[in-house]
Amino acid sequence: MDAVLYGLLCLIWGSTWAAIKFALDGVPPFLGASMRFAIASIFLAPFAIARHKRPLTRDDKIAILSCGVLSFTLSYATVYWSEQYISSGLTAILYCTMPLFTSLLSAFWTKAERLTPRKIGGIVIGMTGTAVLFWPSGAVGRSQAAGMLATLAGAFSAAANLVTMKKHSKNTDIYVLNAIAMAIGSACLLALSLCTESYGALHWTHANVAALFYLSLVGSVASFLSYYHLIKTMEATLLSMITLIIPIIAVGLGWMFLGETVTVMTGVGIAVIMAGVAIAISPARKPKPAEALAAEMP
Repeated sequence: MDAVLYGLLCLIWGSTWAAIKFALDGVPPFLGASMRFAIASIFLAPFAIARHKRPLTRDDKIAILSCGVLSFTLSYATVYWSEQYISSGLTAILYCTMPLFTSLLSAFWTKAERLTPRKIGGIVIGMTGTAVLFWPSGAVGRSQAAGMLATLAGAFSAAANLVTMKKHSKNTDIYVLNAIAMAIGSACLLALSLCTESYGALHWTHANVAALFYLSLVGSVASFLSYYHLIKTMEATLLSMITLIIPIIAVGLGWMFLGETVTVMTGVGIAVIMAGVAIAISPARKPKPAEALAAEMP
């Protein structure tokens, strides 16, 4: 079951980078993100009410606040804002730093996981493969640099949320968690929008409305219910490796449905990503009996 959900997440989130581009056509970024999570929260509310059987504990409240502020507000605000200035592919490259941030935070902040050379090496190799896939050919200007820095901040925020959730959300109902946290995120993003955005150029089209509902119901409801279920059962660093697999899905969908070209370098990038993921998730080699005995000798 977990493997199916993991694959579903990769497929959904592999398509959302492009969907965000469509959703932002004629809609300010913070407003678009706010509406995305408002629709998702309203959809989840009846399920959350039906499943809310006990008072929220301290851990529940920490998990909900972390999810609402670090993930649905800060992480998505930076990604939506940055995609005005950089391509969805470059955004994907930079967001691939999330497993590295997650591994470091899990080792040095929550101390929930060991930081091994195998993990770090696999993550760096995977990030290199993503760069081979999507690295821009032209020069990077000031606005593009700002977009890149914003994406890195979003990746760090998402990583901080993941390790916080791993520690505090073990007993939190995922419907209650998502419904309340998405409502918090929607409200914070709307406040950002009201303070910083102008609605004079707001323009609704069939494309951006369809993208908005896809992002709300598939890219948010279905994906985050799966994601926060997997947080309870998987190691944080392993779960964050999704961000390395997502670009491969994005390339495949672009080739199948948008007629995008797949080059030799595309194949090289995919192979390097898969090698990095395989190294990072492979179990550590157990010492042979003779080696274990020698290690115990003074």
